[in-house]
Amino acid sequence: MVLEIFYFTSIIVLIALLYHIKTNEIYNFITAFLVIDVSNTEEKSLKLQDKIHFYDSISTISRSLLCGFIAPLLFIITLGNSFAIAYLIIYKLYSIDKYLIIKILFSIFSLLPSIITQLLLYVVYLIRNKRLHIDFKGEYIVNCVKRPLLNLDIMGAYIESVNFYYHFDDKNIHYIKSYGEYTNKIDEICIKDYLNISYGICILCFILFYLTIKIM
Repeated sequence: MVLEIFYFTSIIVLIALLYHIKTNEIYNFITAFLVIDVSNTEEKSLKLQDKIHFYDSISTISRSLLCGFIAPLLFIITLGNSFAIAYLIIYKLYSIDKYLIIKILFSIFSLLPSIITQLLLYVVYLIRNKRLHIDFKGEYIVNCVKRPLLNLDIMGAYIESVNFYYHFDDKNIHYIKSYGEYTNKIDEICIKDYLNISYGICILCFILFYLTIKIM
């Protein structure tokens, strides 16, 4: 009861302070604190060490990079804090279940942030692998529109030179598609390396975000 009263009082005080303080940087800071969701990725990913869950860990990192960091910061800059919080709610509902309307909204609002994230990952791929081609099985455009997270997972697999398996069903028939390259590298080192890449991209994006806010 004491904790509940404390939390409730803290929320009221916070709202009152925000009402009287008209500094955009404070609003941006509080919104970023609420919507950025990348800090718990490492613990979740490192726990998934067997071969099946290894692929889930790639998706967890990609999802956090896009939905928990790049997309919220982009929306704060372009559309404002309210939209960034709205995107967070859409993302959380999408994670709970694949509601049709929520899925459509998530795909629409994740399109541009996903493309930006893909460009950053592609630069990493070029530097590390020194190759241009990534095989999306001829479905790059479709994935961008319908499955904005899948292209990130595929690029993560190519960066780490591992296989990534994507399961989906169509008309009650289940399919599995394989992407990437098999090099027998299913271990914790790959996950830590992909995490380091993700955090590096986050640092770069935050610096750009900070400089943009200062200019604005």
